[in-house]
Amino acid sequence: MKRVLVENNVDKNIVDKINNGYENVTNKSAKKAKAKYLFHAINEMDKLLDKDKCKKILEECACTIGSSLEKKVRQFAVKINDLSLKEKIMKIGEIKHLGNPILRKDGTVLVNLANANENGKYSCPCPQVSGVDIERPKTHTYCLCCGGHLKFQYEIALGKKLDVRIQSSPFESNGKNPCVFVLTIIE
Repeated sequence: MKRVLVENNVDKNIVDKINNGYENVTNKSAKKAKAKYLFHAINEMDKLLDKDKCKKILEECACTIGSSLEKKVRQFAVKINDLSLKEKIMKIGEIKHLGNPILRKDGTVLVNLANANENGKYSCPCPQVSGVDIERPKTHTYCLCCGGHLKFQYEIALGKKLDVRIQSSPFESNGKNPCVFVLTIIE
């Protein structure tokens, strides 16, 4: 996230506030340390940046950009290229980590990231924070990173430009609601 903040021309003073106390946290740090930093950064971003800027930054932080999943999705996209949109959506659901997509009548795609229900509560499926026992933000801003993951991978698979929004989040609802996104075709 630190790199993406700079690449998006976030003012140095704001970057310093977002990173304050977590300057030594890197990708190689322990999972709990990274999760604490991410949650701190999200809380600060919510205070210091507008929603559109937060969304853009977090979408660019998606952990599957440049991953083996991206390579798999690119190969898959070639195989499904001649299918209808509805057929593509059904096929994408077969790829692990891309959720359970449903093409709705309005042309949007609803994606549930099949998260486990533990003790009657939904949990976050994000590999960066799952299993880490620390207080979580009560905002869905953090979920924009997973939204970026879906947006990026679905854009590749469908060959279309997309926008993503969060319909529900375990973070924002204290585990009452599942992790659900809506993808809208914009191009």
